[in-house]
Amino acid sequence: MYAIVHLQAQHSGTWYWAVHFSRRGRLYSRRFYEPKYGGKANARRAAIAWRDEQLAKAQALSLLDFCQQKRSNNTSGVAGVHFLKPASQPEGIWQAKLKLGGKYVSKSFSVQKHGDRQAYELAIAAREQMLASTPDRPYVYDTVAKRFATVATSTK
Repeated sequence: MYAIVHLQAQHSGTWYWAVHFSRRGRLYSRRFYEPKYGGKANARRAAIAWRDEQLAKAQALSLLDFCQQKRSNNTSGVAGVHFLKPASQPEGIWQAKLKLGGKYVSKSFSVQKHGDRQAYELAIAAREQMLASTPDRPYVYDTVAKRFATVATSTK
């Protein structure tokens, strides 16, 4: 069940349903103890109702926003743009890359042919062009999460 698990508390042995998910960096978490709700079925129903209510309120990250997130190991300063030094290009290449639907789309620009600065700028322009074709849909996969997914206007 999406974002809900049935667990037993270690200290007391009491069973509960735990809801746990995150949206846009915010964690949503709550426990529903069976004795408090009058049994397993009632606690489960309460957990599902709370999860659905929170999913409806929370805004999912859009695919476009996800693709524009700069990772911690990014050294180029632009998400999806990186420098490579393949054996066939000893001076290196700047590459724009985007993963959509399980497939990578990439475009490379030779430093030897364009010069370092221009190759970098061409890669940035290519990445922006790739992002322009990215659908602005919620970045969620589970069917329950999709049912409640809303996307805020892109902030980047």
